[in-house]
Amino acid sequence: MNTTQTLAAITWPEFMDALTYQITGMIVVFCCLVMLCIILSISGAVATRLEAKKKAEAAAAKAALAAAAPAPVAAAPVLGPEPTPAQVAALAAGIYDAAASSITPEVIAAIAAAVKVSIGNEARILDIKPVDTTYGQSGRTSIMNSHTITRG
Repeated sequence: MNTTQTLAAITWPEFMDALTYQITGMIVVFCCLVMLCIILSISGAVATRLEAKKKAEAAAAKAALAAAAPAPVAAAPVLGPEPTPAQVAALAAGIYDAAASSITPEVIAAIAAAVKVSIGNEARILDIKPVDTTYGQSGRTSIMNSHTITRG
């Protein structure tokens, strides 16, 4: 016997088995990819339809609200009453105390305006003090110290 014939007789069936195995594997992989593509296309179409339906419902609800809402009426601006002398004195005392504690008059005016707008005339500013920031600084320091690398 010839050695090439012996090698060919031994390796040819093994080669065909390996080729068949690879082709079968590729067919299975491509079939799975096609199925995934189909599933994703269907789920995308369903999601698009649901989103379009929600947008249509939201537009219909917005149109119904617009139709049901009364026409806006222009209102004259409401000016508050003049502050009483006691209120002016309290505000002046607050400004004086704030100036002594390094809060600017602009900040005092902003705080007073915010209180007036949100609460009204019922509120009275008694004192404005700066916030003590040592608690926050110590917390930040402890966090920064916890990130240090310890060697040992």
